[in-house]
Amino acid sequence: MNSHFSLLHFAQRLLMAVGCVMLVYAGSTVAYSGIYQRYQSWKLDQQVAAPGVIKATILEAPDLREGDVLGKLLIPRIGISVIVLQGLETKTLILGAGHVPGTPLPGVEGNVVIAAHRDTFFRKVEGILPGDSIQFATPRGTWEYIVDSSETVDPEDTRAMESRAREELTLITCYPFYFVGSAPKRFIVHARPRGD
Repeated sequence: MNSHFSLLHFAQRLLMAVGCVMLVYAGSTVAYSGIYQRYQSWKLDQQVAAPGVIKATILEAPDLREGDVLGKLLIPRIGISVIVLQGLETKTLILGAGHVPGTPLPGVEGNVVIAAHRDTFFRKVEGILPGDSIQFATPRGTWEYIVDSSETVDPEDTRAMESRAREELTLITCYPFYFVGSAPKRFIVHARPRGD
């Protein structure tokens, strides 16, 4: 009986310790990404405010690398303001939204595709509506898009990322928004440049 109690007591303490470590890890990840977002946003605002001082920007470089800061995505009505980085690796998507490699940057004909996690930076995307404004601010300028529609697709359905010989913006996140674990669908937002 004593050994059974001792084993149970050990298991409880072990599970408590593992739980505490997981909470500390999750909390520190959220804190780090928040600090990173604020710093990069401040840095981008400084570059936009003093364009004459900026040397060649990252957006003019032909060889973007994973994690390079491209700009900031803003959706004012639903309160999204997130730094956009190049790439989709896990470490990149912890810090911000990711620009899908192989898709164009704003101001170039084609489909600019941005992805982010539904449980962090794109949580509020569930409230997006047709007609909402989306801005992509960079040191080179700000591009504004208007939401046309949204849809839910299977993860294998990549048609939303295809270019259709016109400027457009596509946002991608997992769906459903409050699903625990790997979500079975993708939520897609389609937007066109203002004035089109």
